[in-house]
Amino acid sequence: MSSRQDTTTVLITGVGDTVGQALIKTARQSALPCRVLGTDRDAFSVGLHWVDAGFILPHCSHPDAYLAEIRRICVDEGAQLILPGSEVELELLSRNADALLAETGAIVVASKPDVLRVAMDKWETCRFLERSGLNFPRFARGDSPEEIRQLVAVAGFPLIAKPMRGTGARGVVKIKTWSDLDPLIAGGVPMVVQEYLQPDDEEYSVEVYTLRGGRQAGAICYRRGQLIAGDTYRAQVMQHEAVQMEARSVAAALGSSGPCNVQLRVTERGPVTFEINPRFSGGVSMRAHFGYNEIEMAIRDLVRGEPVPPPKVTSGRALRYWEEAYVDDAPETKAVPDAPRAEAIAMVP
Repeated sequence: MSSRQDTTTVLITGVGDTVGQALIKTARQSALPCRVLGTDRDAFSVGLHWVDAGFILPHCSHPDAYLAEIRRICVDEGAQLILPGSEVELELLSRNADALLAETGAIVVASKPDVLRVAMDKWETCRFLERSGLNFPRFARGDSPEEIRQLVAVAGFPLIAKPMRGTGARGVVKIKTWSDLDPLIAGGVPMVVQEYLQPDDEEYSVEVYTLRGGRQAGAICYRRGQLIAGDTYRAQVMQHEAVQMEARSVAAALGSSGPCNVQLRVTERGPVTFEINPRFSGGVSMRAHFGYNEIEMAIRDLVRGEPVPPPKVTSGRALRYWEEAYVDDAPETKAVPDAPRAEAIAMVP
């Protein structure tokens, strides 16, 4: 049995959503013992019942109250790592990472704000790829009819239109004809229009974890199968040297720290990146099962200060499915999601 000194306390935010829940599973798979704290704004988030201690936070749209509670929890519970489980929290925590480290000793595992600014904007992502000499989807601004005409002349139909900022494939539209573009142009939502990368069955996701000194801890690649709302429900973990090399070049050029998920399609001109997520993604627990545990890497690198060995990635398939949790009503469970002070929630054994 490990001692308390050997155990790392990690705080995972957003445990009511898929990424936060996957991070909990990843921590449980680590070869290094973890004490897992979880936070969410919703008292009925299932992830709060999977952790060693759970806390309800104010919404991060109230940054002062949110950060005050994060600081309090980190100090009271001795958190050593903060693992953001949602994009809105990621941006706020990244901007305040230095202050949180100084005030609490907890390290936010996230890229710098300037890296997030590029990768979380679909337009800026395309421009970055082009400037860096990497393969990129041909693109145009959704509010520029002239740019769209030039794109159609080069790439033809179909096209794909995406909100410049957005997650989980929300608002993504396949454009098959000129008439499909009319509501897009008139909609008023900032969009980027890209060539439709083909074929559909050559889509890959690659994770590249970058250590504190800038070295990449290898990569893991899987072919994406069935997608629902942008999440992978079937995946085949495999080696694909060209795809992995391109993804590693993308992460290096971007200057990401910690986790970075690169999504690509293999086209007639080679692997083309169409999405970059320099954050933990929903596939983190799946990757851990096949030997690429990003939380374990973070603990070795940032907390223990020891070398991170090359991951031993195995191959196989991942199939996702629905599951339920059943929680009995208990008088000691207190749900105060909007309270100025976070409330600890009673855990179900």
